[in-house]
Amino acid sequence: QFGWIHESFRQLVNRKYGREVWLKILELSRFEEGTESEISHYYNDDETLRLVNAMANVIGIPIEEVWEAYGGFLIQFTMETGWDELLRAMAIDLEGFLDSLDSLHYFIDHVVYQTKLRGPSFRCEPQSDGTLLLHYYSKRSGLYPIVKGVVREVARRIYDTEVIMKVQERKQEHLDAFVTEHVVFVIVQVKTSASNVAKSITSKISEVPAAIAASVGMGMFDISAEDFCLAYPYHICFDKDLRIEHIGAHIRRAYPAFQRQETQVSDIFELIHPEMPLSYESILAFKNSLFVFKMKGTGDVVHSGGNEGEAKPVHVKGSMTLVDGGKYLLYLCSVNVTTVRELIERKLHISEMQRHDGTRDLIMLNQSRMSQVELNRTLEETMKNMKKMAAELEVEKQKTDTLLCELMPPSVAESLRQGKVADACEFSECTLLFTDIVTFTNICAECTPYDVVTLLNDLYLRFDRLVGLHDVYKVETIGDAYMIVGGVPDPCDNHAERVLNVSIGMLMESKLVHSPITHKPIKMRIGVHCGGVVAGVVGMKMPRYCLFGDSVNVANKMESCGVPCKIHVSESAKKNGSSTNNAFVFSNRGLTEIKGKGLMFTYFLERNDRRSVWELCSRPRSSEQTIDGYMELHDISIYGEIEETPHGSIRKKHGKQKNGASAENGDAVDGQNGAGEHAHDHHVRSKTCTIV
Repeated sequence: QFGWIHESFRQLVNRKYGREVWLKILELSRFEEGTESEISHYYNDDETLRLVNAMANVIGIPIEEVWEAYGGFLIQFTMETGWDELLRAMAIDLEGFLDSLDSLHYFIDHVVYQTKLRGPSFRCEPQSDGTLLLHYYSKRSGLYPIVKGVVREVARRIYDTEVIMKVQERKQEHLDAFVTEHVVFVIVQVKTSASNVAKSITSKISEVPAAIAASVGMGMFDISAEDFCLAYPYHICFDKDLRIEHIGAHIRRAYPAFQRQETQVSDIFELIHPEMPLSYESILAFKNSLFVFKMKGTGDVVHSGGNEGEAKPVHVKGSMTLVDGGKYLLYLCSVNVTTVRELIERKLHISEMQRHDGTRDLIMLNQSRMSQVELNRTLEETMKNMKKMAAELEVEKQKTDTLLCELMPPSVAESLRQGKVADACEFSECTLLFTDIVTFTNICAECTPYDVVTLLNDLYLRFDRLVGLHDVYKVETIGDAYMIVGGVPDPCDNHAERVLNVSIGMLMESKLVHSPITHKPIKMRIGVHCGGVVAGVVGMKMPRYCLFGDSVNVANKMESCGVPCKIHVSESAKKNGSSTNNAFVFSNRGLTEIKGKGLMFTYFLERNDRRSVWELCSRPRSSEQTIDGYMELHDISIYGEIEETPHGSIRKKHGKQKNGASAENGDAVDGQNGAGEHAHDHHVRSKTCTIV
């Protein structure tokens, strides 16, 4: 189907039911919006039927009603888009309109849009009681309800009358290799109170009135056959047996072997339109139709520059007229070409056409029209490509925006997208967290770079999930160091609570990541501190959102002076976390030497009695695991054979202890200043500690 059909469907649904209904229809019919109604595109029958079936399902009406409603709207839409005057000038009454419908259909299909579609055929028979019989022929079965909608709308809009249409007969006819659906409609004009002024649907003129005959005279007008053939160079006259009586000069030149009363019409012509058996009776039935014939043997082979090649055959179109009381049929025709290119391809010339033949003007005017049509098609294709590029650009823009939001906070990224300068901001209070991997230097020394990257990627993907889960901001990662902040760039009251919850999740998630050397879970040091910072975008190439201030240094020292498998928390972090959630449980580490800050009283975060480890990690709990998960969180037996010293330090059995809280590469770190008091309470071996 031509794209105009789908565009008509789209307009009908949008006007009557709304755009939302049309989008549902497109989804059901598997069309992408914007591709379902391209005017210059040709849709196959399956695509059109898929669209119609979807309309019937979504709207909730039978398919026959969809086709009938479409037929009525098609006339309305056609008249709105520039064809109004042509349709009104077609005929004086409905009978004449229907008789001309076949020719109009052929003209639009073959001349205006040059689609060469398999359109329907129509013929009309006036009845003595004032009704009309409309014969409809189509190779597409089941579309006859369209005709009912079309005829009723034409009668209403053009001839100011109402008609009732009924199907009198519907049958299948076998013509050559095709099966044609033949439907006969009875058209009855509705009588109203204003019927005396309404236009009649039929003229009821069967012969020339006597007054007109008298005015022109009924005498004989002698003209020789030679003069007639020169006056009408494209014509044939034949009898009821289709034997040719005489032919026009140009046709005779193409067939020099023609013999009067011996050559048959089928010897030189092949019927193209209407699609019916070529017989005297069929021609009479369709005498009001446009007849298109192919001249046999023309254009089969042409010679250009000494080379043989295929050429286009010559088609002629015209009408049939009964002469001599019906003994003969006269076919007056002209060459069926619409462009100069078609003339050249058929080795024809404008001078060979009769000067009164409108085809001469049509060819020249159609040259400019075809240029305009081609321009419109190019513009439509350009628009289609632009829409596609715009959609692709939008996808890429979304990717860019997503990447930008990964590099810096969304609020800062939005300011940069709008061309604004992202000024540095001071935050009087926030919570910072640092982590690193114990013995990471040893891992790097003994493993391949690929193993190190795999280890860090596994760990950081888990941490990234926790950052998104608890709505904090990931500042950066440098090697094995991972830094997050709460309360920046979007201030909040519970920033410390959020970060402390993340720290519990990080410690638990790290147990699922194994060292490529020992094949046992890695050990993490985590440090948390609260304080003020200044935050802003640094750099032009690969800009980063960075935090500056003494609080950043303190948080970093809280991590480096921490204990493996422990969450080391400063006094300010403990105070801020407890202010919004007093269910946090801390243990005193006591006074701890913090390089550059001196002695600080610090703590270890043990648990959050308000939420389980499984909730904080957003992971399911197995039946073998404890309800809150804190026994599994503090279980150090999964790291291998270990023992605890009286001072709280952790070392391998029979191994050499390595002292020093900041020893990055040691197997153990001294608990320092009172940590041992709580070591036996929280470093518990559990048989139920199962890593999933």
